[in-house]
Amino acid sequence: MGGGMGMGMGPGMMGGGFCPMGLGGPDTKVEVKNIDKGVTITVTSTDKARVARLQKMAEAMRLMHEATAP
Repeated sequence: MGGGMGMGMGPGMMGGGFCPMGLGGPDTKVEVKNIDKGVTITVTSTDKARVARLQKMAEAMRLMHEATAP
């Protein structure tokens, strides 16, 4: 079950863990928290390259959200 722009939830979707866009690794931690307007997903890692990629993707998602907000 995937969304647009390559944002599918791959093999981990059925109980093996959530790994957005292939960012998973042995050091990756994902936390999901319910909030009033939806959910907050926090992805953390100790791998510096993975952290940099996560930060760039988060910024891109923030900009897309701002651009599409009414």
